[in-house]
Formats: sequence, structure tokens, C-alpha cells
Amino acid sequence: MNSGLIIVMKQTFRSHFKTRGYWLLVLSPIIFAVVVGGIIFGVTQMQGNTTPTVAVIGNSQVRQVFIRDEKALGIKVSKITDSQKANRSLTAQDLDGILTLNSENATLTTQPKSNTINKEAFVSVLGNISRSQKAASYGLTAKQTQDLIQPFNLKSVVKQSNNKSTNGENSETANYGIAVAIGIITTVIVMWYASMIATEIANEKSSRIMETLLAATSASIQYFGKMIGIFALAVTHLLIYIIAGAIGYVILQNNTMLDGIKQTFSGVTLGFTLYAIAFILIAVALYLVLTAMIASLINDNAQVQQAIQPITFLATIGYMFSFIMTNMPNNFAIKILSYVPFISQSMMPVRLVTKVETWPAAILSLVISFIALIILAWFGKNIYAKNVLSYSDDKIMSQLIKNIKNIKN
Repeated sequence: MNSGLIIVMKQTFRSHFKTRGYWLLVLSPIIFAVVVGGIIFGVTQMQGNTTPTVAVIGNSQVRQVFIRDEKALGIKVSKITDSQKANRSLTAQDLDGILTLNSENATLTTQPKSNTINKEAFVSVLGNISRSQKAASYGLTAKQTQDLIQPFNLKSVVKQSNNKSTNGENSETANYGIAVAIGIITTVIVMWYASMIATEIANEKSSRIMETLLAATSASIQYFGKMIGIFALAVTHLLIYIIAGAIGYVILQNNTMLDGIKQTFSGVTLGFTLYAIAFILIAVALYLVLTAMIASLINDNAQVQQAIQPITFLATIGYMFSFIMTNMPNNFAIKILSYVPFISQSMMPVRLVTKVETWPAAILSLVISFIALIILAWFGKNIYAKNVLSYSDDKIMSQLIKNIKNIKN
């Protein structure tokens, strides 16, 4: 590798890696996640002994059913069976609720500071008891009554291409989570690092340092060195998150909340995870190349936001489509956009994990983005070399269109 290229790469990487801004960017989400996780854990621990205590007043047989189903209902049935005593205890906040049973209905009385009581579960139990009593009065046997009140069980599964099935509800949750995660990760990384490389080039152009740099190295070396250096920062950023996630997994591996998350995302394989990461990295590289190309048209720092605005808009389009496609995966326009560079990284991984597309189609989309990256990098090198030492009063997009026309000619 060219020694000049290595020097530019290292200089770009180190100059940003050592700044407070970079580490604030990297650590802020981790700190936020730790704080939120700590709050959730603390609230969960505080709620560990908040099982509501309910006094069941009235029919003793129904009361026995509630005692038997205490765990399923998430309550503790009080020993109090007298209505007046129960009301005094409720007023003193020693009880969370009083369930008063009548022949045709029931009343649940609570107080303002009561722990949460699952009213739907109460309705289900009381409804089953009522139907059983009515069925008995109609002369039905116990088995017939049980068959009558048995709810219809509808199980949702997703048929996989390998003839295996997965839980449908879990798959839907996982797919939505993946769509959100890929869209957010790509958009945030693009916005931060596009701004970083645009500011880098703008600083050098506005201070006239670029003339000195190009006297020592070529425009191509500066172009590729800066992009690879910034890209290495983005990769380091992701690696830090992967390591932090692995540490968090080890620490919380016996946590019930983590068990639920693992079950939800059980259909997501290591192969798909690596594929999604590769797509995100290629997409970030694409956006960095496009940003470097546009940033070469900047005169000073005041134009940085103007330069990255179309980049941010383009990244947002893919992010928005990642939500839309979950509701209409077979739409023709969605299918086509899944192969379009700059957008496909937010769409094709989700289509793959939902089994709408096969692995060959997914690999094709990734290859198209990689080829587009190579072509755009070569194309951008010419625009960068031509404009990095030029200054124009024209709008950035007007300059870009003129440069594209000139290269074509």
C-alpha cells in the first residue's frame, strides 16, 4: 500500500479518534442504555413484592377457585371474608381490592394506591365459572361443559424455506425490531460521519491547507486516505458497540427480560447478522464517498450543512421505506428499491429475514451496492481532484451537475 495513503489514513483516524466529540458520540448511547437499563432493573426489583392482595367476599366455592388460581391471576387472596372488615382494611390500604360476588355479577373495589390488578383475568375466571354453572343447569356433563368453555386456540407460525416453522408473533416482533435497528443505525452513522468528512474537507479548503497537502501528496491519496480513515472510525464505533453488547449479554444472561428478547429474536441467525453488518458498512462507505465528492465543492465551513443536506435526505428515504415495507413487502416498487444502492441496506436485510426474498436475491443486492461503491469511488475521485483546489460562488448542487456533465463529455 502507498506510504502516503497510509499516512493520510492514520492522520485522519487519529485526529478524530482522540477528540472528545468522537467519544461523546460513541459513549452517549451506551451511557443512555446503561441508565435506562438500570432504571428498568430498579423498577422491576422494586415491583418484585407488589403482588396485590384481594379479599373475595361472597360465594365460598368461587373464592376457592381464586385461591387455587392465585399464581395465574397474579394475586394473593386475603383471609378476610367479612365485607365490613374488608372495607376497613381497604380504607387503611392494607388491601388492594375487594371482589364482591353476587348471583349474576361481581364488583371489584380498589383504592387509589392499589397495586395493579389484572381485571381481564378476573373476567375470564368469573366468565368460565358462570358458563359452567349455566351448563350444569342445562344438564350438561362436566366434560361437555369443559369442551364448551374451552377457547379456540389459533397459533401463528411462519413457514420457512427449509420446511421449519417459527413462532409467528415472535417473528413479527423480531422483523419490526430489525427494520427499526438497521434503519436507525445506518441513518445515525451516515449523518455523523458524513458531517465529519465534510467538515474535514471544508476546514482544509477554507484555511488553504489543501494547497500544502496536495504539494506533498496527490489528490487521489488525500481523497481515499480521508475516506478510509473516517470509515475506520465508523468500523471502530461499531466494534465498540459489539463488545459492549457482548459484555452486557454476559452480565445479564440470567435476566428474565433478556430471556424474552432472546426468544423473540431466536429466528435471527449469525449468518444474517453478518450479512446485515456487511450491508450497513457498504452503505456507510457509499455515503462517505458521495459526501467526499460533494464536500470537494465546498468553499468554507458555512456550506457544510448545505453539502450534507442531500446526503441526510437520501439516508432518511431508506429509513422511512424500512417501515413502509413491513406492511406491503410484495409491492413492486418495494421490490425494485430493495436493489437500489443507498436505499437497499434498509430494505433487503428485512426482506431476507421475513423470508420474502431468498439468499441469492439478498447477495445480489449486496453485490450491486458493492459494485456501485467501486464505480462511485472512481467517479468521485475525478470530481474531488478537479474541485478540491477550486472555489466557486455557484450553488453546490449546480456545481455537481456541471461536473457530472463535464466528466460524461
